Amino acid sequence: MKRFSQISIAALALMLMLAAIGNAQHLISSKAGFVNRAEGKVFILRQDSENGEKGRASLGTQMRDGDRIMTEADSRAELLLSPGSYLRLNENSEIRAVSTSFMQMRFELVKGSVITEISTSTEQVSTINKNNPVELVTPHGIVSIAKDGLYRFDIAEATTLVQVRQGELALGAREQFLSGKASKLGRGNAIRLDGSSTTKDEIAKINKDVADQFDMWSFSRAQTLMAANLSALRRSRTTSAMGYGWMYDSFYNCYTFIPGRGLYFSPYGFGFFNSFGSMYGYYPYGYYPYYPGSGSGGGVVTPNIPPRVVSGNDRTPIRRETEGRRIDSGPSFSDRSGDFGSRSVSTSSPSSVSAPASVAAPAPVRSDSGGGGGRAAAPTRP
Repeated sequence: MKRFSQISIAALALMLMLAAIGNAQHLISSKAGFVNRAEGKVFILRQDSENGEKGRASLGTQMRDGDRIMTEADSRAELLLSPGSYLRLNENSEIRAVSTSFMQMRFELVKGSVITEISTSTEQVSTINKNNPVELVTPHGIVSIAKDGLYRFDIAEATTLVQVRQGELALGAREQFLSGKASKLGRGNAIRLDGSSTTKDEIAKINKDVADQFDMWSFSRAQTLMAANLSALRRSRTTSAMGYGWMYDSFYNCYTFIPGRGLYFSPYGFGFFNSFGSMYGYYPYGYYPYYPGSGSGGGVVTPNIPPRVVSGNDRTPIRRETEGRRIDSGPSFSDRSGDFGSRSVSTSSPSSVSAPASVAAPAPVRSDSGGGGGRAAAPTRP
């Protein structure tokens, strides 16, 4: 009888462990360019595609060197880079993967607008660092990024607008960065690349109080990833024994980030935990998971959030409230001044760039590509 009980307990433990793994699967990948979210019409053109035929990109699509991802109107996409880092495409945008290797990440921004959210402070997980920057090639110049931060790129016919909302980037290729020959663009600054050499006189300050629909969507994705982190850990109490990196959460139908240590704050100010137990100390400050009614994984953004927060201007940890599914921006956001923000560049020169002063929260975008929400099973790993 005793032996039977021991076998039953062991079987139960095994079942619980398998259930936990089923709800929270780790992504083991040595490549960047994994599609984590596809809203609307998102396509992939394989480098070896016959007759240039495009296929539909969805959650689980892995880019290979030479592949292109493109979005149409009212469509957006989010790609995983090194753990904790993301590349997000606005509508009518296109990128090409030059190198998806973690040790030499290089993406070409072909057209449209892109936001990159970069993490280098999670040293046990991230492969982006001062010796291994991620390289972004625009039609008008190359930049290298090796610091935590939030960066936006808007490609026009004759120029590419580069904005540093958080962090710092180098205006130059990897080799120039590693040799210390590349000039730097710091937090709160923007510059228009036109293919020629740049000077300090061409650097302008970003208008910190302007945000557009793409900024709102990027913030919403960061918010959803934080909620998915808490959701995944709540569903799997054995997470502390399962490691760290990318973890799939079935509720939000996406991969979220599990840091190598107890707590990591993203450039948007959202907290990410590495174990269920490490959450408790932060509950008094409002770090509760929230669940959008549709379970779509798109996130919920209240329209009264200051644009500077939406675009990553304030690193103060964002307070969470479950009631009403809202974000409490708190007095610290309105009281604290910042020096960067969103799409608009403010400068006294005639070439200053301006954008609408305010925008409403974006309408939900329906996903036709299989990258939507619901309690779907984890996608097949690439």
